[in-house]
Amino acid sequence: MTDNTNPREGLLAIGTMLANGKYRIEKYLASGGFGNTYMATDTAFDEKVAIKELFIKGVCGRMHNATDVSISLTENQRTFNAQREKFRKEARRLRKLDHKHIVRVYDLFDENGTTYYVMNFIEGESLSNRLKRTHQPMTEAEIMPILSQTLDALETVHNEGIWHLDLKPANIMVDDKDNVQLIDFGASKQLRNAEGNSLSTSSVLACTSGYAPSEQMEQNIEKFGPWTDLYSLGATLYHLLTLQQPPSPSDIDEDAAEALKLPTTVSKKTAELIMWLMKPNRKMRPQCVADVKQFLTETPTKPQTKVPFQKSKQSATNTTTDEGDGDTILKGDKNFKATTQDPTNHTREPSPNKNGKSNKVPVIGGVLAIVIIAAFGYGMWHNQTEANDVSMAAVDSDSVAAEVPEKSVTNLMVSVKSGPKNMRNYAFTGSIADTIGALPQGQGTAKFEKYGSIPAATYTGYFTDGLCDDQTGNATLKFDNGDVYKGTFIKGYYDQGIYTLKDGSCFKGTFKEGSPYKGKWYNPDGSFSEEI
Repeated sequence: MTDNTNPREGLLAIGTMLANGKYRIEKYLASGGFGNTYMATDTAFDEKVAIKELFIKGVCGRMHNATDVSISLTENQRTFNAQREKFRKEARRLRKLDHKHIVRVYDLFDENGTTYYVMNFIEGESLSNRLKRTHQPMTEAEIMPILSQTLDALETVHNEGIWHLDLKPANIMVDDKDNVQLIDFGASKQLRNAEGNSLSTSSVLACTSGYAPSEQMEQNIEKFGPWTDLYSLGATLYHLLTLQQPPSPSDIDEDAAEALKLPTTVSKKTAELIMWLMKPNRKMRPQCVADVKQFLTETPTKPQTKVPFQKSKQSATNTTTDEGDGDTILKGDKNFKATTQDPTNHTREPSPNKNGKSNKVPVIGGVLAIVIIAAFGYGMWHNQTEANDVSMAAVDSDSVAAEVPEKSVTNLMVSVKSGPKNMRNYAFTGSIADTIGALPQGQGTAKFEKYGSIPAATYTGYFTDGLCDDQTGNATLKFDNGDVYKGTFIKGYYDQGIYTLKDGSCFKGTFKEGSPYKGKWYNPDGSFSEEI
């Protein structure tokens, strides 16, 4: 709790009355990027309640001893109005989630130039505060009842097509009777409509480092699902048992056993559960709460072999288009055009405007970089069946490895018949099935020679049938000229990620037909350049 004798700037004063005297502010509780939370008294019933106030950091202001919220700049008014509507939707979503382990909303009103909603006040503390108070990790026996109740709450949320998206110890409250309540749905998104179809959103979603999986960190909303919250649940369990900040998905991908070390007092079954929940590849995690509950009731075994991949009923619907054949080096994006005087000096020309004129924008990189992007970018839009086939191959890799002996190889020459031409022959380092003609499956490194104007490159990530095929979001392709791509690959091609040119500028988004498709360009200093 915060010392109210030294309140933070912009807070309501203690004793402030809201909703025509219905609520009286008693204590400041917490703040986030989008709001302040207070303890208050419902004067009609003399009961404690919690009140959340929309107050956006950097956008909203409040003069000393004033109650009205002001907007710092005129251009921020639009941002505030948009967030205000989302804030109201958050309250309405919570109102519908009538469950004993989910905080309940009782009232919603506008006042002081902003919006408030009223929740039940929980007599207890968050798991985060508990750890700070005790300075001791929790035992497995202590976390199991909390896990059970949290799973029940998440199942109710997910059944409504809502993902919490900020599950962590600070957002799990335990009252004085050891009852769990899930709080703070400010980051939550309802990604399905009443008919069960996917909904799209252009808003940038906040996430907490260590608790957010790759798809959330990269804002790949179409890849969100129950598995996103389940990763955060695994990270929460890890933190509760170790007092350590959860590792990043990339650290887990490099060495899961080292990154997710647990005390020797933790059972093998619980350790396996955390490893399963925190798989960097979302398709190798539990797909729904029911998977986790089933695992907890079964005899201890490896989760990935006991609970095979299955498409969740809440899985988002992916966009489907045709896949390219990989033979075309540069296709699609006509906005990239080389000048004739200097082969290293180019302009990125936007499509003509409504008046038929084209406004030239200074380039962020050279044509060589664009050719490189094109060579690996084509083929992003695969249908759902193909994506599931890839994930099934990844899940089944354990059973294949058990039947066919593997050997470690260094710079083994590999040749495949499909994929981009410049990536069909390479030197592979990693593990490979000990059979004649076997192609890389699983994790490894490939070194590609220079191909025409495309410089040599080194790929690190997962392979399927010899092709770069990685859905973790952590695969990297580093070119000898200094360019770097990091993100996902599908059958040898760029999918979604960040392509950084050697001058420091970069494109963040998706790729299609050999070119950046949807996303944003950024200048070397990190400032926004343009959106395509």
